Amino acid sequence: MTGRIIPEELKLSLIGDDERGYDFITEKDILALKALTSDQGILSLYMDIRPEQLQNNPLGLRYKSLTAQARASIDDRNALKLFDAVVADIGKLLENNYSRPRGRGLAIFAAPKKFSPKRDRAVKYEKFLVYHLPEAPADTLAWGTTPALTPLLIQLDEHEPTGVVLADRRRARFFIYYMGEAAEYSISEVDETPPKTKALGWGAHNHEQWQEEQYRKHLRNVAAFTDMIAKKAGWKWLVLAGPDEIPAELSRYLSKTLKDKLLAPTALSLDATYNDIRDKVAPLVQEAEAREETQILETFVGEMERESGRAVAGLADTTLAAQQARIGVLIFPPDLRYAGWQCQSCGGLMADLTAAPPEQCVYCGRPLKEIPDIVTVAALQTLNLGGHVEVVRNKENQAVIKTHGGIGALLRY
Repeated sequence: MTGRIIPEELKLSLIGDDERGYDFITEKDILALKALTSDQGILSLYMDIRPEQLQNNPLGLRYKSLTAQARASIDDRNALKLFDAVVADIGKLLENNYSRPRGRGLAIFAAPKKFSPKRDRAVKYEKFLVYHLPEAPADTLAWGTTPALTPLLIQLDEHEPTGVVLADRRRARFFIYYMGEAAEYSISEVDETPPKTKALGWGAHNHEQWQEEQYRKHLRNVAAFTDMIAKKAGWKWLVLAGPDEIPAELSRYLSKTLKDKLLAPTALSLDATYNDIRDKVAPLVQEAEAREETQILETFVGEMERESGRAVAGLADTTLAAQQARIGVLIFPPDLRYAGWQCQSCGGLMADLTAAPPEQCVYCGRPLKEIPDIVTVAALQTLNLGGHVEVVRNKENQAVIKTHGGIGALLRY
């Protein structure tokens, strides 16, 4: 029987074996994108690549329309040449690679490093990143000094990592369901106890008792493996799967922390495929995320109504809480965008709530930099400090947050 694993060696062996294969975008990836800046310009592109959309609204035509709108806002001649060169490179990528798309959505980030407008106009890139998304975003193209990240934050909120343990009396397999797809960890737990004996009478009885103890030891090992993987992978939810009563029996050996993550058990064969895992787990996660969103809104309203409650509402108070690193959960709808400023020294955020911009940072007196979307910056700061971002999808919940200034937060203190 296997009984020891080294957490540092845990790896994913595969991404799902179907043609939809989404990319496993993590908070680490998004924070790395946040750190990406360029005075030359960064192009951020989000596109709906569902087959029905591609058929009714060709990708090339939609991309051409987006680039024309962005191009009209660029005044500098050299910047325009660079923009056109980047647009051409992405256009070739779209033309050559998306007759049979992966995923339902596409995100591309192109950060030029070097450009020679007087020579061949070839662009060398600091970063050129392509992500395939589980959901279709609204077609968006942005050109600025930093990437546009709100659509990715929305999908990250809706697709947090879920662990899946598939076990029977002899074996166990460990999976992650994330960003709409499933992958298997490169470990397993196998009970190598002989299943039968030729003994009769008391010998057979003793062997059966010994087998049952080995079976319980197997489940304890599975629970220990599950705990180790969950800590390393940061699972938000956990699904136990297997035949008959196995999920219920395994749950008895889990730690309280893991029991708190449990979703409904599901029946599956030990030979289940990645697609089987995905199709069984996806609706369970969607229901759990919807319940959590409603619970967060209820807690937020309760804290706002309570004297000295740990919540703030409205853009000014929320950005102040972000500056003070007090936000535990940031709450806003997916379409909220607001311009503002960020201090180039202390990182302080100030919303554009007045007719005239502030002359300097109100926190440290240093120069300010105008930013097109202060909500995304606040969300990234929250993630960077270990907080949670809740993008409100439910219409009734959106109405609730709208009555509190359109944005709010539950506070750490």
